[in-house]
Amino acid sequence: MSAKELLEKPGNVVSAAKLLYLMIAIGMVRTGMTVLRHADVRSPHALIFTKILVYSASLFLIYQISQGKNWARWFLLVIFAIAFPLSVLPTLDAISHSPVHSLLGFLQLGLYIVAMVYLFQRSSTEWFGSGKASG
Repeated sequence: MSAKELLEKPGNVVSAAKLLYLMIAIGMVRTGMTVLRHADVRSPHALIFTKILVYSASLFLIYQISQGKNWARWFLLVIFAIAFPLSVLPTLDAISHSPVHSLLGFLQLGLYIVAMVYLFQRSSTEWFGSGKASG
C-alpha cells in the first residue's frame, strides 16, 4: 500500500484493518494451542483445514475493507453479530482449564469490537460511501 493510499483512508479504517490482522494472528496462536492440547486425543486435520479456510476468508474480507468495499464491512459486521454470542459462553466455560487460551479469546473479541467501532464511525462511513473508497 502506498503512502498516498494511506493518506486518503481515514485513520480509523487503517487502525481497524491492523486490529483485524492482529485478531487473526491471535486466532492462529489459539488454533496452535488447541491442536497441541488435543493432538493425542483426535486428529487435528479437520480443525486445521477449517481454520485455514476461515482465516483465508477473513484475510480476503480485511483486504476488501482496506480497498474501500462497503459490502465487506457489512459482511464482517454480520459475522460478528453471529460469532459474538456463540463464542462468549464457551470462552467463559474454558477459563478454568485453559486460562491463557480463554484470555486470548477475550482479547480477540475486544479487538473485534474496537475494529467494528472504527469501521462504523462517521469518517469511515463517509469514506466507504464516497467514490474514493471504491478504487
